[in-house]
Amino acid sequence: MRDGRALATPGAIEAFRAHAVEAYPCEALGFINPWGHYERLRNVAREPTKHAVPDKNQLGLLIAKGNVRALCHSHPGGPDCPSELDARTQQDMDLPFVICSTNGQATTEPFCWGDDLLDTRPLVGRTFRHLTDDCYALIRAYWLLTHGVLLPDFPRGWEWWGKGYGGETDLYRRFFGEAGFHQIDAADARPGDVWMAAVRSDMPNHAGVFQENGLALHHPSSGLPHDPTRLSRREPLARWNPYIVQWVRRP
Repeated sequence: MRDGRALATPGAIEAFRAHAVEAYPCEALGFINPWGHYERLRNVAREPTKHAVPDKNQLGLLIAKGNVRALCHSHPGGPDCPSELDARTQQDMDLPFVICSTNGQATTEPFCWGDDLLDTRPLVGRTFRHLTDDCYALIRAYWLLTHGVLLPDFPRGWEWWGKGYGGETDLYRRFFGEAGFHQIDAADARPGDVWMAAVRSDMPNHAGVFQENGLALHHPSSGLPHDPTRLSRREPLARWNPYIVQWVRRP
């Protein structure tokens, strides 16, 4: 974490995974305490196979006492990425979240996200996971590493460009506008500017950063919400020129 603490002990992660398998087909729910250990919470959701809801009074008291370092829950049957509701709740609670998927016999490797976490990974070579490690997440990481600016994050579900977000599908233009970017002409683009592309979509659904020597830094996907084979990369921008629909810049 940014304050120098480890998020959780190895034993805590294994305890969470064991809980996820045991709770299947319901969602397991728990938290990481101040010592990095995992503790279980009761899932009081009306549909525990679809949602994880804690007892509000119990969780509120734990948080008020500073006893919650991170919240954890499982995704029975997947997906192995945050849902839009996960993203909204994580932002509202301002706590790191830890998630794993399970089939009732084993779990995926748990992943975590949240702006309280320290991310020292290189920009190139990150595996794709929607929301936590996708094209917008990479642009956020670039801006934090290069400029020391933490861009706002935006809750979004997988394939939002087709399904909509509160009835809206043109999210990237809105995201970058709210993050302080303004439109520029393609002819004026310079290193550090952001391009938006529409890939098999009527709306921009991919983006990257223009780099020196005509390169583009971006994180492509394969059409799967989590794909360890799809790595963030630098490659010639010319490959993306046919799909670019807008350029933006942030002072």
